Amino acid sequence: MSTLSLTADTPLETTQPAVMEGGMTFWAGLSFGTASFVQYLILSGHIILPHPALMGLLWMAAALAFVMFGIVFKVGSDRLILQQPAVKRFRAVWGTLILGAAVVIAALMIMMVKFGAAAHASFIISPIALSVYGVGWRVAGVMTGKSWPKWLSLGAFGTAIGLALLAGRPEQSLAYTAALIVFAILPGLSLLLRPVN
Repeated sequence: MSTLSLTADTPLETTQPAVMEGGMTFWAGLSFGTASFVQYLILSGHIILPHPALMGLLWMAAALAFVMFGIVFKVGSDRLILQQPAVKRFRAVWGTLILGAAVVIAALMIMMVKFGAAAHASFIISPIALSVYGVGWRVAGVMTGKSWPKWLSLGAFGTAIGLALLAGRPEQSLAYTAALIVFAILPGLSLLLRPVN
């Protein structure tokens, strides 16, 4: 029996190729990009918070908005397209990556608070999150065979390093907002308007 006959009916080869759908990336980018812009206004002194702990509530509100619009209600996503197994797989991958990023960020922030560096905790969010976008677009490129997600991946990785270099400055939050427009909102919106396989 040939190797071809042994592998021809494997599940990987008989499943439909992944289809990229942009609902989760769009809403994640919009929710967290808005929070990042508000954070910039706070850190640069344009908005005065009555208590520093409210910064955490800002990010919790962003996470809630993302979950509700991007995951629960799937606002803007085509219901028929969402039923396709290939789209479900794609969304599952992105959902896992975003959850993983949230866990890593939360764990690092908890450790920073324990080590007395709570004042700097907010600066770790953007480099980690953008690195996860880099992984997500790289995986999307591999899953679909498309080349443009791989370029987005490289751009996100490079920008993550740049954001790390801006740590401690309000401009980091503004740069993160711009990065989310480029690497999440615009490609997510494009995919919402026309999913690509």
